[in-house]
Amino acid sequence: MTANHSMQGHTVIIAGSSLTTDLAWPTWATWIQQRYNLKNNLVNVSAKGLGNEAITVRAVQAAGRCEKPLLIVQLTSVDKWDWYVEQPGLADAMMAEKHTIVKLMPQDQFGYWSTGSHFPLWKQHYGQHYFGLQHAMFHSLLMLQWLQMICQQRNWPLYVLFDSPVMSVTESQLNTGLLGPEHCHSQQLIKNSLCQIIGRLISLDQIYQPGIVGFACLNQMPWYSVRYKGHPGSLVHFEFARSVLAPVLDQMLEPQTDWLELEPTAKKYQMLVDA
Repeated sequence: MTANHSMQGHTVIIAGSSLTTDLAWPTWATWIQQRYNLKNNLVNVSAKGLGNEAITVRAVQAAGRCEKPLLIVQLTSVDKWDWYVEQPGLADAMMAEKHTIVKLMPQDQFGYWSTGSHFPLWKQHYGQHYFGLQHAMFHSLLMLQWLQMICQQRNWPLYVLFDSPVMSVTESQLNTGLLGPEHCHSQQLIKNSLCQIIGRLISLDQIYQPGIVGFACLNQMPWYSVRYKGHPGSLVHFEFARSVLAPVLDQMLEPQTDWLELEPTAKKYQMLVDA
């Protein structure tokens, strides 16, 4: 291959929510690690339920601890609320929940309570009375702008992607299985006065806006199941990595493994979703 692999020697930082955790089956993060042989220089700070504040904060924190970071950040649906909990008793109680406190450092007493688009228990009142979708979108755009600014200032290579068409649909909608091609390139959630303040100042041109879920939808691949909701199986992650991510990353990192060697494993794990 003739690409200029200028990022060799970098530590790859991957940040995202549940679609990037590798806990159930191999995700695009798995295939990237194997494609470029990143076993010893990849850090994945993804966690289930995270919203875009926690994702970007954890990405920047991890990058700041590396000498030469390369960030791959997968932003998520905006109908989530990353609550940074600072009440000791409440933080302790949350550690017993399905979604536990995500700490920035292991020794921290406090951290983010991120529960996806579900607003349970202590979040319920806020969700019913204070949460608004336009402001949530605005906040996500602010976090994206902050991330881009930090990476530019520090000269950190940054590749941003979406887990779904986050500019047009929410996780709540995806959890019902409703998604069509018309949603995949729409930006209807930023077409309001508040979001346009930031939307005019940041570039979205280099981001594949359908995300992995939209990629599956556009290519007529299964992305939804009753059990796993909007969590595509391993084969979708594989095809997304090969078709969308590799054309960019092959110019930055030196490929070590051919995609044909990885495909049988992707097909095997896809059976977990198809069953």
